[in-house]
Amino acid sequence: MHPQFLFLEMTIISAEELNLGSFPLKKNTFVTVHSGLQHHATTNIDKQGSSYPSWNEKFDIQLPRTVQYIAIEVKRQTLLGNVMTGMVNLPVTDFTKGYAAANHIHFLSYVLRDRYGVRKGIINLSIRVKE
Repeated sequence: MHPQFLFLEMTIISAEELNLGSFPLKKNTFVTVHSGLQHHATTNIDKQGSSYPSWNEKFDIQLPRTVQYIAIEVKRQTLLGNVMTGMVNLPVTDFTKGYAAANHIHFLSYVLRDRYGVRKGIINLSIRVKE
């Protein structure tokens, strides 16, 4: 293995309470995963989950060890293009610090916020650092 990289298995599970202000989100949501300028993954579009979409999509990600955060963005597809609903910067230390057995799966949930810091829902995912 390459010591300069972390090899991750990330599963984007679902989201909860996605909203546009006081209105629940209707449909056509997807997730993008990136660190810095490097794009890692994009889920398929959930067309039925409304404000509680489910993806359950697994991705293998090669992450440089110098990266401190992974950006998770929930977007919705509209007639005018893709619009960000909410995002979170996931600290890499949330799943690399402390004791965990080899190949331990971390189930994580984070609050999604828009660019103004307003709460837009919750994202649920799992991450396993591969040995």
